Amino acid sequence: TLAQLGEIYINDAFSVCHRTNPSVTLLPTLMPSYAGLLLERDIKSLTRVFEGHEKPLVLIIGGAKASDKIGVVEHFLPKASSILVGGAAANTFLKARGENIKKSHYEPNMLSVAQSLLHHHNIILPLDFVEHEEQFLDLGDQTIKLFKKHLKGAKTIIWSGPLGLFEDKRFAKASKTLAKAIVKTKAFSLAGGGQTTQLIIKMKLGHQFSFLSTGGGAMLDFLAGKKLPGIEALKELT
Repeated sequence: TLAQLGEIYINDAFSVCHRTNPSVTLLPTLMPSYAGLLLERDIKSLTRVFEGHEKPLVLIIGGAKASDKIGVVEHFLPKASSILVGGAAANTFLKARGENIKKSHYEPNMLSVAQSLLHHHNIILPLDFVEHEEQFLDLGDQTIKLFKKHLKGAKTIIWSGPLGLFEDKRFAKASKTLAKAIVKTKAFSLAGGGQTTQLIIKMKLGHQFSFLSTGGGAMLDFLAGKKLPGIEALKELT
């Protein structure tokens, strides 16, 4: 029914390419189909950091969940000089290390996976936090200083997920400070995910990053080495 409404199909929505919706994977098989210019830019920039990135590479992981970023962490473990973990994602790692995270959010089902990664020297966890009602809601000054130190000299920086509850200005310091630090480097800087790009654009730093991906989950799947159904559907036509 959708195919009858048009003559040519253009997929310019990288952010849904990791899904198997009929509009993403079936329409390309029913009509002449092509990748849009924005989709091409996403693929080109992500391929650059996935395959041919310059070293040292620093990966910054934040946001609410560790589970949706574990694939990326595992892929870049042997390649990254530093993997900086913040946001609520860090709580799962800290809990796995046996630390008291009080009432902070974490993922119980990810504890064993986090524990298996803790021995890697390049995974850098927070030293201190900004706490509110027994929850860790932002990184503390010591951690911000430590993370900034790891950014110095980086040639490639990948950032996914805010480092605190940035929607509340009381807990936005770490995310804002790291964003400013990233654009001061000479690295190829790539950021993605709705919250991360929202913060960067709000700070008017978008043009100073090398690339802002339109994808969140799609970017994480791509960088974890997974095949994206929406892209595969277009590849089959060429």
